[in-house]
Amino acid sequence: MRGFLLTIAAFILANNVYSQGFSAKDVLFASSLSTKKLDAYLNKKHFVPAGSRSQNGTLVNIYSPKPEKKKKKKKGKDTLNIKPITRTVEWSQLKENFSFTYLTSLKDEFDENVKILKEAGFFCGNEKDSVAVLFQRRNVTVQTRLIKEPTGDTLYSLFYQQHEVPLPETIQVAEDLLQFYSHEFLVSVFGERNVIRDVYYFSEKEFSKCSVLFPKTSRQAVFIWEDENNLCKPAYLLIGGNTNNASSVSYDGVIDENVWHSKDGIYSGMSLNSLIRLNGNSFKFYGKNSKFPYMIVPENNGTLNFKKSRVVLGCLNPTGSSLLNNSTVSAEDIMSDNLGLYVFMIMLMPSTN
Repeated sequence: MRGFLLTIAAFILANNVYSQGFSAKDVLFASSLSTKKLDAYLNKKHFVPAGSRSQNGTLVNIYSPKPEKKKKKKKGKDTLNIKPITRTVEWSQLKENFSFTYLTSLKDEFDENVKILKEAGFFCGNEKDSVAVLFQRRNVTVQTRLIKEPTGDTLYSLFYQQHEVPLPETIQVAEDLLQFYSHEFLVSVFGERNVIRDVYYFSEKEFSKCSVLFPKTSRQAVFIWEDENNLCKPAYLLIGGNTNNASSVSYDGVIDENVWHSKDGIYSGMSLNSLIRLNGNSFKFYGKNSKFPYMIVPENNGTLNFKKSRVVLGCLNPTGSSLLNNSTVSAEDIMSDNLGLYVFMIMLMPSTN
């Protein structure tokens, strides 16, 4: 658990406001402890083990505040019927990914935490959602949630998670980039100067918010996000192709040929003949007047899986063969026409496993 970001100290309850909660300094210190020492430390902070549960094969440890000793009632005086406060701490460790959940029944306490997250510079794209809000900063995410108890009471949950940051030298092929689940996570490895927020134009009417890694360089990669508001959950990754993002509209410089390769060896600029040899078989692509012009039909009839690695071809001589007017074209049949067909762009899909 060592290495939990120092800024996590600003994320959990402010100790001077809610002294019975788990303070910011407590989280920072607890995150550096071994499992045995963490248990002792939580006990010292008046949180004791209250069981455990399994979540997706990971053990989640649950702690609750020590029961307070009941005070004797004074004769002739009735104590006020004060609703008890619910607080729970949960933590788990999966390899290097550490998670910490704080639940409270106090809305003011919850609101104070949200305020602290904003002041700490966390990015939030769905703040208007009153039920589940996602905060992100670098490799730390905080998911807020409202939990309705069977009794009708409401618990306010803040789920903090620190994700292991991969070393840059372990990122060798384009598919390795798909492990970056958000814009903020990209920044945690490559830095703010190398990752920009942008808009990608598929056409004049169709566009999407995106993140661009190493913009206007030979290592440029464009992330199209499933969750556009929060810039997270990659829908697919674009390698090569035209710079159809907003920041490149007025750019008149020359961008070197893209150096990213897929794990199967496909790269931008690869000739059609080389692609056929790599696949070990011919394949079909859509004609120039189709809905997806020059895209290889997403099927698997060789060593390459064009369902996972969508490939769009470029053509240096689009008027050089009548075969391009067909709805689909056989790569083998058109090879002799010498049209200068090559890999224009690769669209990589994330694994569904």
